[in-house]
Amino acid sequence: MKILEFKSIDKTLRHDLEGGWWSRIYEYPLVLDLLDKYGANNDSHIHNTCWGWQGVHIWFKNILDKKYNNNINSDIKKSNEPNTYIYNLLHDPKKEWIEKFDFVLNISTLEEVSGDHIDAFRKSFSMVKPGGYFICTFDLPGLQLEKFEKLFEQKYEVSNNPISGNNSELTNRSYSHLKCGYMVIQK
Repeated sequence: MKILEFKSIDKTLRHDLEGGWWSRIYEYPLVLDLLDKYGANNDSHIHNTCWGWQGVHIWFKNILDKKYNNNINSDIKKSNEPNTYIYNLLHDPKKEWIEKFDFVLNISTLEEVSGDHIDAFRKSFSMVKPGGYFICTFDLPGLQLEKFEKLFEQKYEVSNNPISGNNSELTNRSYSHLKCGYMVIQK
């Protein structure tokens, strides 16, 4: 396991208002940029483990489905949307998913898991093939940050201008206490 990036999402990063939510307008473009940065292409196998089942989540799911031929999307609720599966981050993945994917994505869901976030991370990371990447965004507070710093033997890096509900291009004062971060981990 190689920790490539483990830091806050900065307000200066690219955003897309189509993301429709104070944090998603930064998170979704960042994840798309990270996929490009780390070499995702039409042949890459991608598992979006937190696609949601409505609204802006479908918008992002559709971008992935259009851009990548081997993309699947999963979440805890059943959906009638094409190319979707049920998967709970608290459970072991299907055997056929173990070490299958070049990229496993988790956008702002890991911190919502009740229980040990490291265990949920390990289950998700088990789906990454050797040489592949786990890309995750998360809210703070929320993610069990100290556990990840200990696991990674690395401190989380805070930027000069981390996004929050207060300074987002889509301000949402209800989330003024939250900041967002991300990690990119290579297997």
